[in-house]
Amino acid sequence: MPENQNQLPFLKEGLPQGKLIDITVPLSPFTPVYPGDPIPVLKKACTLENDGFEVTELSFGSHTGTHVDAPAHVLENGTCSDRLDLSGLMGKALLLDFSSGTGTISGEVLETALETALETALKTSLKTSLEKAGSFSFAFSEVSILLLKTKPSIKHTESTGFEAPPDFRGLDKKAAALILKKGFKTIGVDGFSVDSIASQNLPVHHLLLSNSVNIVECLDLRAVEEGVYHFLCLPLKIEGCDGAPARALLIADS
Repeated sequence: MPENQNQLPFLKEGLPQGKLIDITVPLSPFTPVYPGDPIPVLKKACTLENDGFEVTELSFGSHTGTHVDAPAHVLENGTCSDRLDLSGLMGKALLLDFSSGTGTISGEVLETALETALETALKTSLKTSLEKAGSFSFAFSEVSILLLKTKPSIKHTESTGFEAPPDFRGLDKKAAALILKKGFKTIGVDGFSVDSIASQNLPVHHLLLSNSVNIVECLDLRAVEEGVYHFLCLPLKIEGCDGAPARALLIADS
């Protein structure tokens, strides 16, 4: 076993067993992008017919599809994507469902949702709770990652570009402060940003990234129910970059 695995609670007892759920948005010329970001281009550089093998030339922005924001995204001299601590991007995750509401997710709204999840944990075991942990409440105490499911899950569309859904739900600064207070190492969302789309100075990004909280955006959570899962997200190792596309997975009980 590699030496660094001994430092990861996620792998103490080996890889978790259960249903694997891919929550990654696919990259293609039709992947929606944030305003001003490059539109993805996939072009054949070599073909079986002409060259005897296939090679595709890829062109896309560092924040295209499911991706991890590095501190360098908004902070001067911030850590780049190839230097991120990957241990914070794997572990037990609590997924909260905000898809039935509208507007910015405030600190008060988020705190109520967390309290409700804990109350539920003390009363009963959710369908997605880990059997080996004995109960949802036990698993809840070990959660280090928070995932937020909102209305605008990113979809594979036939039109490029970006249009903010009218019910887009970012976070306010109090919600970000609560995430810090609760000790979460990673926050993942299905929207284009943890901040409000109208935000100009990205206060949530600044607060979280300056305190070493990872941000994962554009997750595909449409088919995932609220509960506790194992989470794994590995960004591409792109040297000196402000972020990187990633493959994100959940492992649920079988």
